[in-house]
Amino acid sequence: MLQGLHLMGEAELGELVKLTRAKGNDNLNEDQRRRHILSWAGKVVGCSSQDPVVIEKECLLWLAGHWGVNTQELDDTDELERALRIRIADEAAQYLGPIWWVSCALIAAGPADAIGPKVRLLDKAASLVVPSRSARQKLSDNWRAKASEWGFDSLKQPEIQQATEQLKKSPEKADQALTLALVISLADGRLSMEEDRLVKDLGEACGKSHEECAEKIRHVNSIYWGHQVEVTPKRQVETAEGDKRVAMQAAQLTLESAGTLEGLCLEACDKVVGRADGAEEHAPKSGWQRVLGTVSGLKQFFGNKMRGDEQVNLVRLVYLSIIHQHADAAAKAEAAAAAARRAQQEAAVSETSTPVTAPKEVTRSIKLD
Repeated sequence: MLQGLHLMGEAELGELVKLTRAKGNDNLNEDQRRRHILSWAGKVVGCSSQDPVVIEKECLLWLAGHWGVNTQELDDTDELERALRIRIADEAAQYLGPIWWVSCALIAAGPADAIGPKVRLLDKAASLVVPSRSARQKLSDNWRAKASEWGFDSLKQPEIQQATEQLKKSPEKADQALTLALVISLADGRLSMEEDRLVKDLGEACGKSHEECAEKIRHVNSIYWGHQVEVTPKRQVETAEGDKRVAMQAAQLTLESAGTLEGLCLEACDKVVGRADGAEEHAPKSGWQRVLGTVSGLKQFFGNKMRGDEQVNLVRLVYLSIIHQHADAAAKAEAAAAAARRAQQEAAVSETSTPVTAPKEVTRSIKLD
């Protein structure tokens, strides 16, 4: 948790300070913000110490108690953080699964050559909820296979019928499902008449009125086209490939338009693992922030699980700190593996007997599952 907090940038720390409802903290530097956040976290869990390490342990144990994680066999902080990450991610994935299936239904209704890029965008939205590449790969493979199979018949599929039945019981969740589905469906640059009709049919199956669905389409479209204006080069000859790239950048920026903690963490972790596809050149302008809310769904999930704003915000702090650590460890592991491959290739080319020295291991014992 402490390392994750230090990996967070100024914007994320600013959002965390806002969550504490503290007044008069606008001029704090990054270190002062971290100390303030830790002090607040200690008060929430009833920790009397000001020692960051003690506060970290108390926060983790408090969260483990609330989530029913057995801590007896967890020998150190890394193991405790890993157990919490896996438990929370598993439950969050079950909670948000219906939202992802609605997006998959829209992906299925689009052009066949757009299925892959759209599934990757859905994977990005799920990355904070499922912080394991192997687990997300299984999800992505399933989404891709279903989307290729369904076409425009997705409303008849058992996965979609089950999802809409669950979403009908939660209007806020249904609203988020339609938002995410629309953002992803716009990744190829437009919403076809068939897709427009499917959004309305899905919305009505989730309990939304025809007028509510039409307003949602108008709302997300306006945000998306605003971002497309931002990322479209002023002097560029239009090509099919260039149009696709601009559309994907606009969709990704629309996904990241939330100025909330989860939206910022999504961007930061994406940069750590180097998957931003150039969209970071066009950072969302302040006028767009907080328009879509938290598209990852984490805040809503935590609010569903915990009582009281302070508890919800503490869970967000702890979990997103752990996610930062996991993303950072994954990036370092990838860099080390790439360096080892390069060293082996150089050794093979030179055909010398000089032994290859492997890169140093990552100091953290974070397991990348």
